[in-house]
Amino acid sequence: MKFFSLLLALFVFQSCSQVDTTAQEAAQAALETELSEAQAKIAKLTAAAEEQPGLIHSVFFWLNEDLSDADLAAFRAGVESLRAVESIEKMYVGPVAPTEARGVVDNSYNLALIVHFSDIAGQDAYQIDPVHLKFVDEHKDKWTKVVVYDNLVE
Repeated sequence: MKFFSLLLALFVFQSCSQVDTTAQEAAQAALETELSEAQAKIAKLTAAAEEQPGLIHSVFFWLNEDLSDADLAAFRAGVESLRAVESIEKMYVGPVAPTEARGVVDNSYNLALIVHFSDIAGQDAYQIDPVHLKFVDEHKDKWTKVVVYDNLVE
């Protein structure tokens, strides 16, 4: 009888052990499935973010001819202050380049501002950003003409 009880106990123990192993394997499979699904979602979101084009905002300024050196320096400082706008990814500022005169080249402007945004929403945020609004308000009397070209970067 002792032998039978011992065999029964061993059988029960082995059965419980198999149930635990089976449950662990099922739990592991479920976790692996969840991980795979999460990785697929991350890949999809990353691809969608990479598909979203950037935006280049090109601004050309024709300045008043009677500006003093102090006015020019203040204007340039005002343009440079735009770097504080959070949605700007990259920004370039410079005067017209002394390149060869050709019929397709317009070198009549004084200063160019080229700004890269990660998307249209970034450019929209820039337009209403207090730093941008302050720049326009404080310096609009210094230019005679401004031309803006916005293009997507694909």
